[in-house]
Amino acid sequence: MADEINTELTRALGRIEGKLDMIVTSQGDLSKRMDDMDKRLRHVEQQAARAGAISGGIVAVGTALAVEMVKRALL
Repeated sequence: MADEINTELTRALGRIEGKLDMIVTSQGDLSKRMDDMDKRLRHVEQQAARAGAISGGIVAVGTALAVEMVKRALL
């Protein structure tokens, strides 16, 4: 009887240990995926900032040219 209880406890502990190993592995995989997503998002954000700066500069130059043309047309 005691041997049966010890065997059951050993099996239960083995199942628990296996599940914990799976959780640790899964958590490591998730951490790696999050790091990869963070790198991709950082790249996209940098491209968006560059595009915004370039388009802002173009709009500013265009506006300055338009104002100057209007000034010359009115004077």
